[in-house]
Amino acid sequence: MKQIKSKIINKLERLFEQRLVPRLVRWGEYLEAKIRRYKHQELKSKLKFCGSGLRFKQDIKIDHPQNVSLGNKVYIGSNVLLDGRGGITIGDNTTVGFNVVILSANHDYESNSLPYEHNVYIHKPVVIGRNVWIGANVLIIPGVAIGDGAIVAAGTVVNANVEPLAIVGNQPMRTIKYRDKEHYEQIASKQGSQPPSE
Repeated sequence: MKQIKSKIINKLERLFEQRLVPRLVRWGEYLEAKIRRYKHQELKSKLKFCGSGLRFKQDIKIDHPQNVSLGNKVYIGSNVLLDGRGGITIGDNTTVGFNVVILSANHDYESNSLPYEHNVYIHKPVVIGRNVWIGANVLIIPGVAIGDGAIVAAGTVVNANVEPLAIVGNQPMRTIKYRDKEHYEQIASKQGSQPPSE
């Protein structure tokens, strides 16, 4: 009798694992995607400006979204943090890779208390131009401006302004070279973008 009971339990477990578990996994993934899409729509509705064709990849965190403007056809990768306290503007057709952190506020180290007061910040807006490509694991500090058509290599700490068309990277950040201006202007004009100002 014990053997028969054991066989029945084993058979039920196999059926459960082979038939029900895969369906539950697919259903869970479906629900996760729907919930994520809902959260993204909620987040977009809270932005200062939300362009058409804005895409978020999986998880993203935007603090103070009312101070964040994201242009048309902007792509934000997974696990990105945008701290909008001081204001963040990202121009059209810009790609932000995964694990990027953009800060627009910092503690006031000249405040009158130690440890630093949690509610005393210096706000410095971050402005990222059009057609910019920001690689994975980049940190952009408050007050930085990144010009149109620039590329920031993966892992860079952006602690100074980046000129239009510059390709920056390495530690410390430095200009590696410039993109071909004629080529850039040719492709930018096809999509109706203005060439970078000099």
